[in-house]
Amino acid sequence: MGMTNKQFQGFIRLAIVQIKRALEKTPDNDELKELLNIFQSMLEDGD
Repeated sequence: MGMTNKQFQGFIRLAIVQIKRALEKTPDNDELKELLNIFQSMLEDGD
């Protein structure tokens, strides 16, 4: 049994919030910036 699209989008949004919090503490972390870009591209609305 897989995740629904709505559940997947919610998971991605939750991860984005956590990545943004981590970037507040270490704004020069290029790996986190890249991860944030990848996760944002996974959202349907491109948020």
